[in-house]
Amino acid sequence: MPSLAAFEDDGVYTRRVTRTVETDAFEAFRRRVEDGLAWGVGALVEDSADRLLLVYEDETWKLPGGGVEPDENRRAALVREVREETGVGVTPDELLAVTEVTLTDGGRETQFHFGTYRAAPGDTTLAADPGLDGEAIERVEWRGSVPENCLDYDLLQRFR
Repeated sequence: MPSLAAFEDDGVYTRRVTRTVETDAFEAFRRRVEDGLAWGVGALVEDSADRLLLVYEDETWKLPGGGVEPDENRRAALVREVREETGVGVTPDELLAVTEVTLTDGGRETQFHFGTYRAAPGDTTLAADPGLDGEAIERVEWRGSVPENCLDYDLLQRFR
């Protein structure tokens, strides 16, 4: 995995986050990392009314995004993931932040990087049935403010 210092040298905000997760979630991520997942991506998308595009899943608001496939670059993954989760087409812009994420379950841990990009919406029409089959996305909304139960709340406040 690349060093966070390489991104700091380019002026990108970097941070390290450790999250304790349930065993099932840990195992799912561990398998994905073993299968080649090194990066996840998320999009900070704002419309012309300065509303933020968010996904509600597992009782938490999040930026739309997901895993980068082994044969995919991060920007292409971002476009694909945002479209799949929300129905909104985006054009990626600057890389805002890189987070080194460590997931733990008991004494075990697994690690990957997560890139947060600013992205411009091509349209603002949301999917009637967000996400792919099998995803737990309950709803997608344009929000005027960042909800307190938003994953990475501090990061979003920093860049809004």
